[in-house]
Amino acid sequence: LVSGVAQAGPRITQVARMDDQRPAQQVQSPAFLGQALLTAIETWLSAQFDLPMAQTYPRIELVPAAKIAALRYRGLVPNTGTETAPGVQAASERDVVAVYSDAAHTIYLPEGWTGSTAVELSVLVHEMVHHLQNTGRVTYECPQAREKLAYMAQERWLALFGRSLEQDFELDGFSLLVKTRACSM
Repeated sequence: LVSGVAQAGPRITQVARMDDQRPAQQVQSPAFLGQALLTAIETWLSAQFDLPMAQTYPRIELVPAAKIAALRYRGLVPNTGTETAPGVQAASERDVVAVYSDAAHTIYLPEGWTGSTAVELSVLVHEMVHHLQNTGRVTYECPQAREKLAYMAQERWLALFGRSLEQDFELDGFSLLVKTRACSM
């Protein structure tokens, strides 16, 4: 129960690749990615960063890295079969680990994500910040300001385990400043 509203457990969907003719499959949620975990992350985020609790959990999909990059860059980076400048698609896939869709209330995590390490869970923590921002209708002057809180939460989560964004994601202070810099007027 969250805020007196019963919630169904999170559902993870494994999405087939574009070239895969099999339909998307429901993947059984690993034991460590259950309602209790999402509730714990949500409670921790709310307590640490004064974010509102959500009435519902986000949908979670495991998708190819190319789809995550395409969602992040809103179709500017093709996800399969088209010619791009050498390395552009690969670079965008490395730069974006996961993404949250406000409209779909969905967290897109990379195929193979298990949540079995503090580092993998930190990605879920980052995207859960966006879910709580979205469902709580928290507004920011620009996307960079919204990202700043998500990276701050991810860094604090990693620190609980003696890890860091720099160590695990090669995000140094300057890189974080660029990703979260103040909005231009």
